[in-house]
Amino acid sequence: MDGKLVTDLGLAPIVWLFLSLLGCVTLFFKFSRFWSVRNLDLILLFALVPGMMMIVGRHGQVPWVAFILLFLGSAAWLARCLVDLGLSRRPLLEPNLNASGLLCLSVGILGLLLVETVSLPVEDGAARNPAEPSGREDRGARPPSADEEGGTVKQVLDIAPLPPSLKRERPQVIVSRVLAVLAHLALVTGLWLIGWKHYERSLTGLSMAACYLILPYTRMALVDSGQLIPSALIIYAVLWYARPAIAGLLIGLAAGWIPACLGLIFLWTGFYRGRSRLTYVAVAASVAIVCALLGAAGLGLSEWARALGARSIAEVGLLPRFEPRSSGSSFWGGIDPSFRLPVLIGYLAMVLVVTFWPARKDLSQLIALSAALLAASQFWYLDKGGTLVLLYLPLALLVMFRPTMNSRRLRAGAFARNGAATASTT
Repeated sequence: MDGKLVTDLGLAPIVWLFLSLLGCVTLFFKFSRFWSVRNLDLILLFALVPGMMMIVGRHGQVPWVAFILLFLGSAAWLARCLVDLGLSRRPLLEPNLNASGLLCLSVGILGLLLVETVSLPVEDGAARNPAEPSGREDRGARPPSADEEGGTVKQVLDIAPLPPSLKRERPQVIVSRVLAVLAHLALVTGLWLIGWKHYERSLTGLSMAACYLILPYTRMALVDSGQLIPSALIIYAVLWYARPAIAGLLIGLAAGWIPACLGLIFLWTGFYRGRSRLTYVAVAASVAIVCALLGAAGLGLSEWARALGARSIAEVGLLPRFEPRSSGSSFWGGIDPSFRLPVLIGYLAMVLVVTFWPARKDLSQLIALSAALLAASQFWYLDKGGTLVLLYLPLALLVMFRPTMNSRRLRAGAFARNGAATASTT
């Protein structure tokens, strides 16, 4: 790999990745059940690392092979989430560390990550993040030295000046870091609460939180509030899935923040029934539309949102005649848009299918299909497609650690009836 990883992420890249892999294997690998699905999931968690490292380790043109590797890793997780629909029975696999040890480890790593989130220089945070929008990634470029002269350096510096909408001022950087800190805290807490409430085991929640903190993607996109915020919103929508209004609010905000989440609005519509569906659709659609209108109002909100990490519809490639700012920032850069159109049509067909199939989804199927849609969105994403791993990583962890949930097959549309039946029985 050419070049050094930015600031070496505190360690040499090989040592850092080895420690991450060693930590996950030590904590979660089931040596007594070598061919278990859990062990396969641990391998899949690191399937995207080679492509991510190739992008971070280069400051110039990114080779296509990096995006191919990312697409292969995303396809592996897409297939894994779809296969999970047929795995109704999942054995209970305990971690190799007890609850006290996992709690101590999680609190310690979380503290280190939060301190680094606050103190990391803007240039280092942007340059270490493969998913950094292409208009901002040049902020970390070093100034030319005195002996570099001629037209080459001047040409590089004059290729694409940073547009005003992407220039982040100090207040915007501060707000972005605060949001990143809150999102990390929300994700760790949300994973633990889902393990405690829906998976009925607090130890499972601690395991998911610890795995999230150890994985290399968390530290790569440490300050990327553009991924962290919608990811946290989706996790809490899963936590409060039995309240359609709250779930609609959270999914609508996530879709308004990053268009890759738009497919979730339709998927979750197919999850609910009756009045619950009407409530969810009304809230989710209204919130998403309000976010779009505020961004187009020209009141300066769109500039603030993009500075805080939000992505526009044009950046993700949902508007015609839009090309990425840099041909090396995307697999689709420099390729005729007509070749990307079948991929987008295939994604829309997938959204339509999973909205109506399975006809009556339970919570485990909703989680798996949500992760599958977010992983599938990486294939048509125009700017930095394939690198938005944190967007679906927490959901992938929910799929990975999910136990058998036959005892909690609470169907959408039956929330009110179940509550009334419980009250009458009491």
